[in-house]
Amino acid sequence: MVGNPSDAAEIVNDVFVSVWDKRNTLELDDSLKAYMFQAVKNRSINHHKKVKPITTELEYAKKTSSFTADGPLLEKDQQKLLLNLLNQLPPKCKQVFVLNRIDGFKYKEIASLMDISEKTVEAQMTKALKIFRKKLM
Repeated sequence: MVGNPSDAAEIVNDVFVSVWDKRNTLELDDSLKAYMFQAVKNRSINHHKKVKPITTELEYAKKTSSFTADGPLLEKDQQKLLLNLLNQLPPKCKQVFVLNRIDGFKYKEIASLMDISEKTVEAQMTKALKIFRKKLM
């Protein structure tokens, strides 16, 4: 999920340490295995949210090849508009859109990650794209 074996090992170790620190106060209704799996999954998502915006900005900066005097202003305006539209999406719709279009996850991966069906992911993406089309036209 995090795309880096060392980051994945770090996350798993952090979860083990966290569970060990909370061992006296932790009350598990379900199995420890399920709790650990969900904790690692949640930390992986949080890690991805922290790391991906930085790498996305760096990749975008590398791809920009031509410079015009008003280019940076237009680019900032477009980024503000797109970010504003993204923030107007319903929360689940926004999460699906970001995971697919920004983070590059496939519908099947998103469905597994969010514990929803692939059809729901597809419906949320359709909804997001309709909103973008409507607002940008």
